[in-house]
Amino acid sequence: MKEKIYTIPVTDAMNEGGECPFCTLEKKLETEQVSYALGASMMEPDSRIISNERGYCRRHYEQMSRESQALSLALVLDTHMNELIQKLEKAAENPPQKNSVFKKHTENLTLEHILAKNENSCLICEKIQHTLEKFAQVFWYLYKNEHEFKEKVQNCQGFCLPHFALLLSCAPGELSRKVLEDARNTLIQLELSHLKRINEEVNWFTQKFDYRHQNEPWKNAKDAPKRAIEKLAKFL
Repeated sequence: MKEKIYTIPVTDAMNEGGECPFCTLEKKLETEQVSYALGASMMEPDSRIISNERGYCRRHYEQMSRESQALSLALVLDTHMNELIQKLEKAAENPPQKNSVFKKHTENLTLEHILAKNENSCLICEKIQHTLEKFAQVFWYLYKNEHEFKEKVQNCQGFCLPHFALLLSCAPGELSRKVLEDARNTLIQLELSHLKRINEEVNWFTQKFDYRHQNEPWKNAKDAPKRAIEKLAKFL
């Protein structure tokens, strides 16, 4: 399989194994983006403008706070909060006009809209999601063109449900109807088989707390609840 620079992260994640190769990709992306937000981004005016506008979610602010770069984090917070306060002050001077013909032009300036936008805005989350969508496209490119990669997929342990949904939504439109249907069915059956595998392991985990099974081997169930969570829920 001839690797190109944009295919390497996806093939490396597939080789690493685990319950979801895309969770492996996401964790690496998150680490890189947190480091970038406190490092190189500070020196790029365009990046600072976007950072001031978007801000970050609590998870990523907390991760930044653990990076031992207190000054960089304080600068990010200072400029973002300054811009946010200006928006809120301006909105406070313009209360929403009920039943006004100008409502469509003023609704984006209301306190409620600004607060809702701030709550749901995170530059790191946005960048990760955008890159994962690109990786999903690379996944399908490799699946379509590289037999070795297709075998890796068929032999992997499936994906977490959020990333499985991402892969299905990014299936390429240029595939013929039959090829696309076959590919979807392959992935769906793969996913179902591994969901059942983990379900059986979780069930055996519960059975081990029954005195009748105390002396039975754990098999592969000791960490089954943790892996079930990884399978069911979004990483971020």
